[in-house]
Amino acid sequence: MTEVTVAPSLPRPFRRVSLALSTLLLCTLLAGVSAKAAEPQTKTGDGYSGASEVALSDLTLWNFFTEGWTQPWAKRERASGTPDMALLKVTTNFLEREFRLDYSHTSDVKKSRFQSQDLINGLIAYGLDRRIMLEVISNYQWNTPRTGAGVSGAGGGGLVRFQIVDTELNSLAYQVRIGEPNRSIGQTQTSIQNALAGFTDLYPLLGPARIGLYYSVVYESLIGTRAKNARTSDIAYDVSLAKTWTPLHTPIFGNFTTFLEAFATTDLDGATEGHTPVTLTPGVRFWFYPENSLTLGVDIPVTHPKPFANVFRATYILNF
Repeated sequence: MTEVTVAPSLPRPFRRVSLALSTLLLCTLLAGVSAKAAEPQTKTGDGYSGASEVALSDLTLWNFFTEGWTQPWAKRERASGTPDMALLKVTTNFLEREFRLDYSHTSDVKKSRFQSQDLINGLIAYGLDRRIMLEVISNYQWNTPRTGAGVSGAGGGGLVRFQIVDTELNSLAYQVRIGEPNRSIGQTQTSIQNALAGFTDLYPLLGPARIGLYYSVVYESLIGTRAKNARTSDIAYDVSLAKTWTPLHTPIFGNFTTFLEAFATTDLDGATEGHTPVTLTPGVRFWFYPENSLTLGVDIPVTHPKPFANVFRATYILNF
């Protein structure tokens, strides 16, 4: 009799992580393919605030170690006029030089003794060249209870981001982010996130409509003391569409952009393994003064049970 050896199957969390990593690799390879025939050939001057009008060389996965590291930081302005910009929830896919201030208010938090949560998050990001960027983050959160005294406290972290692809039609970046726990509000675990974020200019499909497709996948690992059966890992994913309506130099409403973000998070272990809340975030972004922009949006939960009523978000960004 011939003996057949069957390889043991991976636990479900590891199968999900393997699938996520395969998806990240596929996105990397697809974004590295250049669609030269579909690219417009002249600059419009209606791109992202702070963008470079100088022709930039293509950065791809294939020339990762040889191109971009000695070039000064620059933000690409696409000939189609479609700006690639930071939105509210999707991970940013390019290297920045900016000061950013975020505010969010979460109302009617479910299954919690807190009625609402308010968070202010500040960061400074600085691209060192065309391949690498560093960012430092600080935040403060207030939790308002239904009865009794509230709690509040500060947290922070940092990240490093690498530009994998930067071409006329595509952008792709990989980043690692570490966040310290906000112990004043009861957090005990350090967050380590690995993320891949991308952008595709839909000019070849839609013509000069100035519409961009955004996407990101983030794997988070939580390390440190935790409650029994608490999750230690999760994966978050976002797909967004953005349409820009006005030129950059329009007074007050420069590069006025409407967008819709679809965001979901899946717990990979713990008592809530497999739980996947989904939200939709409609929003707008516009430049009200050169290098100064405002972004507004509202998270609307679409799965049940709903974790909260809604989240109002406002972001100010100063590009430099």
